[in-house]
Parts: sequence; structure tokens; C-alpha cells
Amino acid sequence: MTTTATVAPIVYGPFTTQRLTRTLAIDLCAARNHMVVSSDSTLPRSSLVVTTVATRMIELSKAGEKVKSVVVIGSSADPTEHPNLREATENFRTLCNKWFPRAKLYLQSNCANIGSHDVRAALSIYDRVLARFEWGTAKTFTALTGGKSQDLAVLVKDLHYYDNLIVMASIYRGSQDNSKSNEVKAWIKRLAEIKPTSVQILKGLPYNPKERKLRAAPTSVISKIVEQIGEETGLAVTVHEDELLMR
Repeated sequence: MTTTATVAPIVYGPFTTQRLTRTLAIDLCAARNHMVVSSDSTLPRSSLVVTTVATRMIELSKAGEKVKSVVVIGSSADPTEHPNLREATENFRTLCNKWFPRAKLYLQSNCANIGSHDVRAALSIYDRVLARFEWGTAKTFTALTGGKSQDLAVLVKDLHYYDNLIVMASIYRGSQDNSKSNEVKAWIKRLAEIKPTSVQILKGLPYNPKERKLRAAPTSVISKIVEQIGEETGLAVTVHEDELLMR
């Protein structure tokens, strides 16, 4: 019996986004059932990803395409969980320098494995790391991530080591509400500890809204939170649509 190989796209774009302008997205964790890192994994080999990216960048460069941002993402897992993240990252940097030297190299993460020394070394190669961090209290963090309450303090400490960090966050209400004054106050305090280069508020929801029973907070509430962050931390804050990076 022949098994049909799953061919999930690895490279998306280029397309235009509000946050990252002309963007090329690389799915380092595109699920596959061939050319994987191990027999019990669906993660693609870094060699496959790098070769695919190189081919696409050469095509785009020869066609005269302009790319301003190259962002590494993960669909079946967080990109920080790929066992060959550093090797792949070094190759992405080399390819960007050769074919799109003016492009910024980003990685977008849900902070799944961001405290690892190997991951920290890999992420230092990126111009910016886009990390989701939107929890003020351990209660909300545990409810939405499944992590232990003490993991939140560890995550704050880990994120503090990065000097190329942009914090991404969504503001929502429903079964969990991170727009409440106590949540916002605690979150801003943690942002002051992390000291990211900036904060991006995304209007969409990072979780399945029906499953989680969540809804986006009103624009007026988000505007007040943006103002509060700026006043209390001095951080630059922008608000964006949560645009898909796989299209």
C-alpha cells in the first residue's frame, strides 16, 4: 500500500501586511510525513526547508520582487521547538543577506521553548523576535496556556534576556478577561521587567474563540490600555489587525 506524502507549503508570499509590509513567511514546522527530522515526528528536515526557501528567494530576486520582511513561523509546532532551529536560522540569515540584504529577519513565537540556551543563541541571530505575551496574572496564564502558575515568572525572566524582542498581545473578554484593571496592571508591570523594544497589540484572537468562549475587547478599551502602557513604561505601542502569515 502506497502512502501519499503530505506536502504542506513551506514558503508563503510575498504578500503585504500592515505590521511587516512586504513579507515572505517560512513555516519551519510545516507538517509532513516524509523528509522529517525523525520517524516519530512530522517536522520537516531543516535541509528541506532551507532548500525550499533558497529556491523561492532566487526566483523572487530574479523576478525583481521586493521583500522587506522574512518571518519564520510554525504551524504544527512553535518554531522554537524545531530541533535544528539554529542551523536553519543561520542559513536563513545567509540567504537573506545574499538575496534580500535590506530585509529584516523575524521569528514569531508563542514562547513555547524560549528559555533554552540553544534557542536563545538561535534567536539572537534574528533582527526581531515577535513573542506572544499577554498574561498579567498566573490564573489567566494557566487557563489559556495550560502551563503551571510558576511558569509565568520563569517566562518573564527568560524574555528579559532578549534585546531584540517585540511583545505581541491580544486583548479579550469572555471566559478569560485580560482587559480587567488588575490584569492590565499586572501585565504592564511584567512588561516593564521584560523591557521589549516595543509592543504590538493585535486585534484578533490567538485562541479558538468558540472553544475558549472569548471575544475581542472593544476598540475603546484597547485604546485606553495602549495609552496606559505608554504612560507607565515609555514603550512604543502600536495596534494592528492580526493578519494571517500563511496565505
